[in-house]
Amino acid sequence: MRNTLITSFMLLLVSAIAPSHAAKSGSKCNIDSFPKYPELKINHVTEYTKWSKETGLAPGMFAPHCKVHGTIGKHINFELLLPEKWNGKFAMGGGGGFVGSVVNVAASLYQALAKGYATVGTDTGHQAHSLDASWATNNLEAIVNFGGLAVHRTAVVSKALTETYYKKDIQRNLFIGCSRGGGQGMVAAQRYPEDFDGIAVGAPAQNWTMGMGALMTQIQQLMYPDPKELTEAVIGLEELKLIQDSYLAQCDGKEDSVKHGFLNDPRNCKFDITTLACKKGKHSSCLSKDQIAAMQRYYQGPVDHKGKSLWYGFPFGGEGDAVTGVGPMAAGGTKFIEDLDYQAGTASDFESPRVPNAQYPFATSFMSSMIYHDPEWSYKGFKFDTYRKDSAVVGQVLNSDNPDLSAFRAKGGKMLIYTGWSDPLVSPLATLGYYEKAVAFDKTVVDDLRLFMMPGAAHCLGGDGPSIVNFLDMVDQWLETDKAPDQAPAFWMDVKTMQLDGSRLICAYPKVPTYKGNGSIREFTSYECK
Repeated sequence: MRNTLITSFMLLLVSAIAPSHAAKSGSKCNIDSFPKYPELKINHVTEYTKWSKETGLAPGMFAPHCKVHGTIGKHINFELLLPEKWNGKFAMGGGGGFVGSVVNVAASLYQALAKGYATVGTDTGHQAHSLDASWATNNLEAIVNFGGLAVHRTAVVSKALTETYYKKDIQRNLFIGCSRGGGQGMVAAQRYPEDFDGIAVGAPAQNWTMGMGALMTQIQQLMYPDPKELTEAVIGLEELKLIQDSYLAQCDGKEDSVKHGFLNDPRNCKFDITTLACKKGKHSSCLSKDQIAAMQRYYQGPVDHKGKSLWYGFPFGGEGDAVTGVGPMAAGGTKFIEDLDYQAGTASDFESPRVPNAQYPFATSFMSSMIYHDPEWSYKGFKFDTYRKDSAVVGQVLNSDNPDLSAFRAKGGKMLIYTGWSDPLVSPLATLGYYEKAVAFDKTVVDDLRLFMMPGAAHCLGGDGPSIVNFLDMVDQWLETDKAPDQAPAFWMDVKTMQLDGSRLICAYPKVPTYKGNGSIREFTSYECK
């Protein structure tokens, strides 16, 4: 389960610290140490000198710190962690899904606090489960906060509080996030270029109206023709594995003469799933007409009522993965995965809505609450004849696909983008498409922008390929040395033993990791970027 992956990753990165905590007498960690700002309310301040469950962090992510919980305006909640041993830098962590609780992946996944960063996360201005967007119905202020304003205001306030607390200027400001958190980083670079010096974004949800709304709605229309019957999708894990086994039999090993169990670049595999169609009298080890239709929409992407493409589809990858693959993320069913955590970086104090897979809330809650503001809206029978017009206003708030990064770059900003080739939630083709648009807009952007396409990796974490990389360290080192990263080791993890279990290179696009011809295929030194 995703929970196991996240917890194991936390424990892996640094060694545990013994539990228990207590406040120091005469400490500056108190409300009176912080200034009063307009529209800022500091709700409470807590000092943690030793680890306890109250910190909300895994033991290995902990360092002694002062936690500041505050509210900006009426609705934007944040938690700022100020380490006892500050490294002089600030790192903000993004949240996933619809957020709705204070989330900070910089601290919970990437060791920011343990490494001495002052670090912050926000709920983006509303309280709800991360898969529930009902709070947005007829609430433009909440949508604007969620669309990027809450992250900006949290960053500005938190940096001011940090400098007041330490009585020193911040040396470097960083942001890291994946999924919606990746989209938050894109918004920051495009709209608020002064907020951060370095930004690492994973699987960025850059286009909500087409990449989430249109794409996921059309897939779910075919996976669950009756939105009231969510027990089991049109296609199951057995058929999904058949698809993966079939294209791997045709394509795996042709890129570098080694069979990896996933593809370096799925675009090079020209497999046709219609060859798996059931023939007369055959009903097993084949695909029905409805199953083929659902998967063709998954791979080809959404279209309007005239058949014109609206957005990217998904490449081959992850169909046979029962934990982070196409099944639980796009197909599934309530009878299989009611207890599955869908996204790395999400956290919630609220009960999960009953959904059959991770795409479903974006095909329903996003559409009903952010596009049509109608709790009774249903995708059943819905046509996309006016969708471009219907989604235009909210797209101006939520989408972050502007290829112009000139203002961010002018102040020395660096951006690192990463995504798994087997991501079944945010299309890796869309992430690659953004990078190519940015390069087409200004070819010199390659000096300050790096894209890492990760073979076999799923959404943010997990998958058949290695997915564990500390991208916060990578972007920090890039700023420190002014040397852009061209490659890095990525690790697998054995979730049973919580130990690293093999590695492979990831390469800055357009290069791909290529086996040298000798050595273990699960050791990054056996590869080179070509």
